[in-house]
Amino acid sequence: MAAHALGRSAHVDTFTRDNLPAADKWPDILLAGFEYPEELNAGVELTDRMVAHGFGDHVALIGNGRRRTYKELSDWTNRIAHALVEDFGIKPGNRILIRSANNPALVACWLGATKAGAVAVNTMPMLRAGELGKIVDKAEVTLALCDTRLMDELVNCAKSSKHLKQVIGFDGTANHDAELDRIALSKDVTFNAVKTGRDDVALLGFTSGTTGEPKATMHFHRDLLVIADSYAKEILAVTPYSSARRRSPLPSASAGWRSFRCASAPPRRFWKTLRRPI
Repeated sequence: MAAHALGRSAHVDTFTRDNLPAADKWPDILLAGFEYPEELNAGVELTDRMVAHGFGDHVALIGNGRRRTYKELSDWTNRIAHALVEDFGIKPGNRILIRSANNPALVACWLGATKAGAVAVNTMPMLRAGELGKIVDKAEVTLALCDTRLMDELVNCAKSSKHLKQVIGFDGTANHDAELDRIALSKDVTFNAVKTGRDDVALLGFTSGTTGEPKATMHFHRDLLVIADSYAKEILAVTPYSSARRRSPLPSASAGWRSFRCASAPPRRFWKTLRRPI
């Protein structure tokens, strides 16, 4: 699949598509058996679509001492999407940096950003201000969402950044008591998600930078679903009754963002994660 064959884009901010590798640098991408509709939003597929297919009462996330259903996750992420668009001015294609250890709020922020049409920039929680600055500058991030327990380094990064203008805290515990949470709780639980294209970039996963400047890997909405619909189903043999435990940081090498979703017959899918203490 060459770059010139990409489908329609909903991104108003065209930064990621403009910075895709040249067509002659692309590998052959074999998508036989993984045909997704041209209009595809991974955040919707992993939450709202699950509710629509009757899985609203099924457990989606386990963490911070409680279980959350797909309906709860759908409502939570829709409220966050409303906040991002209405209160923080996010436009489709804008990059949003997310900084947190493993917890359900991290997942909710990512899915909310995805529904809003933004591009999530996942970062490891141990990065310091200088390391975060390289990612912010390369991805031209203007808004960051951060677990309030990890704010200091990101705030220091913003002080010297020419791009990062807003650092918004969210509660990584189960209390929903931070700026983003308080705004989101006032929002409606339904949201008209951006009708992103399957070939719109949904995620930037940065390398650690151990061999030089960190480099970003670019993942389309369809990529997030292909990983789940292939590896999780065919290799891990995940079923609707399985639980997936994530021990390493979710943002590591971007792999942590990839959901498990499958079942004995489509469209049944699932997503579960366990919190690793900060």
